[in-house]
Amino acid sequence: MSNTARRGPLEDLTVIDCTMALAGPFGASLLADLGARVIKVEPPRGDGYRNIPPFLPDHASPYEDRDAGTDFGAPFASVNRNKRSVCLDLKDEAQKEVFLQLCDQAHALVENMRVGVMDSLGLGYEVIAGRNPKIIYACVRGFGDPRTGESPYAEWPCLDAAAQSFGGLVHANDNLVTPALADIFPGTLMALGVVSAIHHAEQTGKGQFLDVSMYDAMLAFQKSAVAQYGFTGKPNPAGLQRAMTLYPFDLFPTKDGRVAIAAVQPHHWDLLCAAMERPELMTDERSATNAARLVHVDWIEEQIRAWTTQLTRAEIMEKLNGGIPAGPVQNMADIFDDPHVVARQMLESCKPGGNNPDISLAANPIKFSETPTTLYHAPPTLGAHNAEVLAEFGIEMPNEQDGP
Repeated sequence: MSNTARRGPLEDLTVIDCTMALAGPFGASLLADLGARVIKVEPPRGDGYRNIPPFLPDHASPYEDRDAGTDFGAPFASVNRNKRSVCLDLKDEAQKEVFLQLCDQAHALVENMRVGVMDSLGLGYEVIAGRNPKIIYACVRGFGDPRTGESPYAEWPCLDAAAQSFGGLVHANDNLVTPALADIFPGTLMALGVVSAIHHAEQTGKGQFLDVSMYDAMLAFQKSAVAQYGFTGKPNPAGLQRAMTLYPFDLFPTKDGRVAIAAVQPHHWDLLCAAMERPELMTDERSATNAARLVHVDWIEEQIRAWTTQLTRAEIMEKLNGGIPAGPVQNMADIFDDPHVVARQMLESCKPGGNNPDISLAANPIKFSETPTTLYHAPPTLGAHNAEVLAEFGIEMPNEQDGP
């Protein structure tokens, strides 16, 4: 169901999306949000991510009559809006040919299956590129694809928790980071890779294969920690909760929650001292410089906590008055009420179908002056667009099959 016209800087691009769960769909959703025509190709039983709650009131299983209501929960909706769903059984030769014809007209194909799955179906990069030499074949893998570099773990399955652990993020935080960063960041990098490779293909006429390893992405995410170890040969301690090179750069308790304060530049520190009505801290040898504050970090934390615990988050923000980098720790209810979110139009609504009310989803954070983007299509039910998409591509569905 369309809400508005598809628009954005990538509206001339067509992407065949074979991704499932979170990492791949998030990357494909970025392309869709930027205006690309994204066709989500799902197997007969659909993307398993459809079945993760919470659900809308008239939720129906994807295996039931799709007209009965929505067949997806909130996690699926968050990364599959602005897409249309085509249901194809890629083990069926006739439907496989339909898939290949879709790829013949596409700029890119994205997937996040385990190594060798698409090859076993006869749909690997070499087959697709043999028919469409300009196509970009992009994937997210746990440990990469042998086409770009062998890994001893290449055949292993991988989810967010494993990649965060392998890549050092769990060590750095002494816990898993939520939301699923080892899905979100690799998906983002995949989308950037697709756009970059399409640019190259437009210049040269030659497509290519690219992959993003979830492990690799987590390593790249920690560039600073990598550099620190490269410089010193000493790993950071586990569970580091505050900056080792800048202070204050931390969370502090308040009367109604917590607030982040990052007053690391000399003038930031002076402004914080003024807000705390502690001018002596500007010249005290324990706190006058960042180097001194790092040596006496526990004492500095005590001075700031003594101030923040007497005030609410709003009172602290009012006293700081936008002079230094600071922010209240907000939950989603706070965010929905924040005037910044309203002013930046960072929440968009769509009607998912059936008797459900409109739902709110996060908008595209990349704001363009000349090619604005929009939430133009609600998350699709399984196979809802078989007939529409195939007609658009000029493809005849075998056995007049319109859906799952």
